[in-house]
Amino acid sequence: MGMHAYETDRHIALVVDAEAEIAHWRSRYKDLPHCRQMRWDDVKPALQLGIDACLKANGRDVVEMLEELEARYRRTGKDSRLDWFHAREVVAAVWVRIWDQNRSKEERLAAFAEPPSRTVGLRLR
Repeated sequence: MGMHAYETDRHIALVVDAEAEIAHWRSRYKDLPHCRQMRWDDVKPALQLGIDACLKANGRDVVEMLEELEARYRRTGKDSRLDWFHAREVVAAVWVRIWDQNRSKEERLAAFAEPPSRTVGLRLR
């Protein structure tokens, strides 16, 4: 999977380190709704779908993509014990985490690009 960057039509550069996301969720997936009794292999297809959905959203909201995501999950997660009704909550959790991380990066970059509110004078000798 690796690092992916995507420019949406809303001019938001989305950067996702898919391997880091999978590693994050592998250690925390039991905290997700309806996943406490699941095995990693049951939850992983929904997690991967959430990552992929972020990269392929092209400016769409996850709600706009639900029908498409359900069809994809029925193909990719067919061996999972996690049904779509619960898998979509996992997809949403991944979506929120990725976009929140990118929003924070964007805010930091915007703050860096803005001119300072006061000038600090430096004298070079």
